[in-house]
Amino acid sequence: MSFKLPRLRISERQQVLLIIPVAIVVMIMIWFWVLSPQFERRREIEELRAQLEKSAYAHVSLENLAKIERHERALGERLDDEWARTVGRLATFENQQTLRESEFGRIDYKMDLYRTRLRLSRRSEELGIPLIPRDLGLQDALGGRDAEVRIRMLQLRAVEKLVDLTLSRRIQKLHALHPLAPVSHTGPDKKLLLTEYPVQVEFDVAFDNLYLLFQAIFEQHQIFVFRNLRIEAGPMKQAPLRVSGVMSALLFE
Repeated sequence: MSFKLPRLRISERQQVLLIIPVAIVVMIMIWFWVLSPQFERRREIEELRAQLEKSAYAHVSLENLAKIERHERALGERLDDEWARTVGRLATFENQQTLRESEFGRIDYKMDLYRTRLRLSRRSEELGIPLIPRDLGLQDALGGRDAEVRIRMLQLRAVEKLVDLTLSRRIQKLHALHPLAPVSHTGPDKKLLLTEYPVQVEFDVAFDNLYLLFQAIFEQHQIFVFRNLRIEAGPMKQAPLRVSGVMSALLFE
């Protein structure tokens, strides 16, 4: 004895009634998955087109755009060259690229400090100019950070350059010398442009020699910038002026 499943009979009317909701579901899916993203993209394209039509370059041809690009590139190159010349003119140190890129160790600093103290002391004795701060205002001891070693080495270079300048222009006596914390200067993009290494100094000098010193600090590769300056009457006739102030060496990036 065999058992037969009853045949499902669906009339044409029932088929139509079934097709309608299925078609509605399919159309809804097509809307959400196909048409709606297309409409969204079209809206974004229209907004972008409207923005471009309002821009300054909306009616500029590709050829003119290429000319504008070449002009902007040439202008950028000229500005780079001008900045390079400015840096070369205002840099305190002739070997500033080496100073900027070199790594300094503790032994390097201590040896350079000893040699610099010895050299400047001998030079001041040869010129007959008393160099009161024989330690150059710099301590031998160093902290635990490599950055401190680098700062101390560059302070030493600034002090050395300034003392050489004052001795060469025949000041009467160097009373005080003290390097201060460096001052960083950044551009609009927050990138470092240059660092000042200020040195507080006080010395006695005659009128003519002070004039020569002022001339010297505006010469290439020995530029110093005054952060503050005070000139008053000196203690004796041989040294009519007492000069005190803060003078900064410049190291560009």
